Amino acid sequence: MQDFRKLAVWRKAHEAALLTYRLTADFPRDELFGLRNSLRKTSVDIPAYIAESCGKPTGNETGKAIVAAIALANRLEYYALIARDLRLLTDPNHDLLRDAVIEVRKMLSGFAKRVEG
Repeated sequence: MQDFRKLAVWRKAHEAALLTYRLTADFPRDELFGLRNSLRKTSVDIPAYIAESCGKPTGNETGKAIVAAIALANRLEYYALIARDLRLLTDPNHDLLRDAVIEVRKMLSGFAKRVEG
């Protein structure tokens, strides 16, 4: 069993979650339970799945948790896109979040390959 806090991918995903919270802090009140909540929940679920994967007894189960985290990263990237298109995120803030998510997804893909191989 591995300490998830020592994983670079977990730290990067945690930073992306914190960034998401900062960037959504000023969303309109009517988005509290809409897109703002979806962005925040998804951003937190990614490092949570990574942490969960460290407690899995087999590589196969660990791999499934990492694949789920990759799917969540895809979802978060889409939520950021729709938030930008709705003008809830500025272009620079969208790009900042998108770039963070892309980096996390790449790291997750590498982590998944190490777990499988």
